[in-house]
Amino acid sequence: MSNIGKIIRVNALPPVGEREINVIYQVAAPGAATYTDYAIDANGDLKTHAVVDGSIPVELSDDHVSISDLDLIAEGITSQAEYNSATIEKLHQKLDKPTNDGSVLDYPKIVGLDDNGNIAKLPAGDLGKNVANSSLTSVAGAGLTLGADWALNTSGKNYTISGLSDVSNDSAFNTFLSQNTSGKVGKTNGKQPFLSLPSTLSNSEKTAWKTAMNGGWTTNTMSVFSINPSVIKKEDKNTYVSLYGTNLNLNPASFSVEILNESETTVLAVIPNSQVQLSQNGLELTFYYNFKNFNVGNYKVRLWNGVAYYTTPVTFSITNSLTSYDLSNLTWDVVNKNGLTNNTLAISNMNISGRPVLAGYTNNHLTSPLTTITSSSIGTMADDFIIEIALFISGSTNLYHLGGLCNEVTPTLSSNLLGSIFLQDNSIGILGVGGIASTSSSSNKVIFTKKGSLMQILVKGSNAVINKTLQVTDDSSFPIKLKLILNEIVFPDTVANLQIVSAYKIN
Repeated sequence: MSNIGKIIRVNALPPVGEREINVIYQVAAPGAATYTDYAIDANGDLKTHAVVDGSIPVELSDDHVSISDLDLIAEGITSQAEYNSATIEKLHQKLDKPTNDGSVLDYPKIVGLDDNGNIAKLPAGDLGKNVANSSLTSVAGAGLTLGADWALNTSGKNYTISGLSDVSNDSAFNTFLSQNTSGKVGKTNGKQPFLSLPSTLSNSEKTAWKTAMNGGWTTNTMSVFSINPSVIKKEDKNTYVSLYGTNLNLNPASFSVEILNESETTVLAVIPNSQVQLSQNGLELTFYYNFKNFNVGNYKVRLWNGVAYYTTPVTFSITNSLTSYDLSNLTWDVVNKNGLTNNTLAISNMNISGRPVLAGYTNNHLTSPLTTITSSSIGTMADDFIIEIALFISGSTNLYHLGGLCNEVTPTLSSNLLGSIFLQDNSIGILGVGGIASTSSSSNKVIFTKKGSLMQILVKGSNAVINKTLQVTDDSSFPIKLKLILNEIVFPDTVANLQIVSAYKIN
């Protein structure tokens, strides 16, 4: 049966999918005095009356169209007029599609949307801002907490942190930032970087660093080859002790001198710095100390140069028996070439000097003995002893004289010496070792130290120290004597001098 012309009365027009076709719906709101007809065709579409003048059909006017959507009704929209008004209001809140370009200065806001569809205005200037493209300024509580490993690859570009506070004097800042070979950054107390530092420095850089750390004073490896006196008598008085070697020019503001036992396990005394005399040339260091409370035995000296310690390989001894040789009756035997006379000699029991000039003799300018002056016996070669002399020169240069110890039973004109000390061309030296500078007005120290069958000879000039150790005869039948030899030289007005400073027998 066809539905055409069928009239159905309802309170609200059904939705499109629920409408019958080819019918007329008469819609009257509850309590309304009028109703509206809606014709539905075979496709379910709503048909309207055709009008000639283009005016709105009465069925579609605001007064005759009812709202059937329950969501709209819930919002209070029950008529076409209310729907139209609400739609216009919402359209006013919509943004127009932009057609022109602008900047964040001209258009400082953008639209943000939350998960619920709510919108808000946001600052346009924050759009796309990050640590790589912005000059950011933190606010209270700002920071960065990593949730996973984070890497910063500078790709060779400069990476600068500026404006940090100076905490150089703040003891709480005692940790360094450090990096491994893969670039990972961590914190350290500085121990590992400090331990690995020497391996990264060249020898010259190490020297420069050590010198700077020592206030500009050298920290080259200290060396001591002789301590004088090597034997000290145990008594209640100050004794001067000299160390001879190299690189002993310690920093006056940061050094120490200590006395150790021979096994180097105990510091027995710290020499007050006021009792230490440092030298600029680094060849010697002298101090004085009262060793009355030391036990008899051997001892070493330890030095601190401001950066490193050094303990002497040689020792000195404390003894109860150290006797001065009696030199009050010392005499000198003079032997001249060809039995002639040398009237230039000046001799006392402790000092001798002279020129190589003989009455009636023509100087042939040879380096052979012209006059020898030999002392009487001081002791015997069976003794252990320490004898210190001064050899010095005056007058013209190009001299060549000799001096030192000999063990001649009968004085001769020969140059037979135990370790010959020579004076020549403003220098002093040991034959077979070499010479060191000696100004004509300076006094040069020569020390002979014999223990058993070994004798060490130490010679100090103006700015250097040399030494030699030799085997000697340890026999009571040979005497200990001092000898000065004046050789034939170009300048016979040159005067050679020998002075006995001290002479001790070690018992």
